[in-house]
Amino acid sequence: MPLYVYTKFNLRIAIVTLFFLFSGCSSIIDARKQKIPFMEAYYSGNVKLAAADLSEKSVDREDSGDELMWLLEAGTSNFIAGEYEKSLLFFERSELLIKAFDDRAVLNARAAGSEVGSVLTNPNALPYQGMYLDRVMLNAYKALNYLAMNKPASAQVELRRMRETQKRVVKQFDDEIRTSQRDIDAQVSENQQKSKELGGQNTQIPFSEIVKNPKINEAYASSAQKSNALYSSLANPFVSYFSALGYLMENNYGEALVDFRNLYNMHPNNELIQRDYVSVARQIGSEVPEALNAVEPYPYSLNNKVVYFVLFNGRAPALKQEKFQIVFPYVGYTGIAFPKYEYFPPLVGGLEIAYQSNQQELVSRTQLVSDFDAIMSQEYHDKLPSMITRLVISTLTKEVASYAIVEASRQAGGGYAQLGALVATGAYKFMFNTADTRGWETLPKEVQIAHLPIPENGLIKVSPLGGGAKKNIEITIKPETDIAIVFVRGLSADKLIYKLIELQ
Repeated sequence: MPLYVYTKFNLRIAIVTLFFLFSGCSSIIDARKQKIPFMEAYYSGNVKLAAADLSEKSVDREDSGDELMWLLEAGTSNFIAGEYEKSLLFFERSELLIKAFDDRAVLNARAAGSEVGSVLTNPNALPYQGMYLDRVMLNAYKALNYLAMNKPASAQVELRRMRETQKRVVKQFDDEIRTSQRDIDAQVSENQQKSKELGGQNTQIPFSEIVKNPKINEAYASSAQKSNALYSSLANPFVSYFSALGYLMENNYGEALVDFRNLYNMHPNNELIQRDYVSVARQIGSEVPEALNAVEPYPYSLNNKVVYFVLFNGRAPALKQEKFQIVFPYVGYTGIAFPKYEYFPPLVGGLEIAYQSNQQELVSRTQLVSDFDAIMSQEYHDKLPSMITRLVISTLTKEVASYAIVEASRQAGGGYAQLGALVATGAYKFMFNTADTRGWETLPKEVQIAHLPIPENGLIKVSPLGGGAKKNIEITIKPETDIAIVFVRGLSADKLIYKLIELQ
């Protein structure tokens, strides 16, 4: 390799290294580690502090590749802290960013620069565009904000957007998988050409070989095990339930029935969903599956004088950095950092709800409707082959370039030049061997739901099941309320945050 070529490459390494070093972005320090103090504050129940700090951080990271991640965290924490206007602002900025990503139909200068950066550094150099779950939950949180502000019409707008987004992400995901494979094939071909120039060693390592590595195999198998095949196509049962509730608010039983039918297909053994499905079907004279003929509909309306309990329980899985070893041509064993999900236990077993009806003491319990572990694991599992293959190709590209630089240095300047090149390229590769652990960490692990008729005295007692939180919470619903929603965020075993939404 000519002297000017490796000199130019060394200069690029120095410039890129200094830029990312002083920018403090996740190309060097992975996002999971950056967010530790914020998540500790949030999940300990200090949501006011978490909201303030995450708001400040999102402003600090404006126009960076990590901006969307911080905006989503700020939006969620502000909603839980009761700062609904602020929460909406952060979610609206998130929506604009996502729209800008999606509207970028052709490779422009910024995108091209990002692609180059990802080869020189790691995937963190590319802007974080969110998971497909993020895009749907963004509108769900906006709807919750509007409901908390007693703006049901605005909430309905967000519910419609939520439904549209849920349909759209399925196609986007399929397109992404196909595009990723084309890009991988092109990069493999390019690396093969480079390898011929350096001696002709085979540099093609397919995922079928990579997945035999114990750490990759464990990540691939565990995500498959966590996935729920009944959900299918990145479906989120909470989105379907929230959609059905929105239709019921509008007295649109026909569309609500469609949602409950889909929910039944995802949760055929769920008692709550079975009775919801049958109740709505009986309301409009629609048939139900033979397996549900013996199921009794609820003895009360699902959209009049009814209270819904929505428990966002625990902590969604978060990506953490792992490394695996792989044998490369020219350099032998090389460690590659990749993201792997860490799963957290549920914080409470659910909610027990005591109330009076016809002078009788009755008790209801929330039931699992949506498992976010399963939803997020499905997307991760489907993306893992292309993600790992990209990482291997990117690492191999850097290794081949490093090998060429060191060899050119030896030929041009002897032993000292070779040593200097080894130190420089080695430090560069070590510094940027960072996994992309960016994600929305304030999402719940699961969503549980229950509903019951609003008691005549309006008094309801709620207590958590299991965990350390034993204190009963008393909720009084106003007589004029038609539909009430009790939103509960379980952040720790002894910290539950309640929000009472009353609609007339």
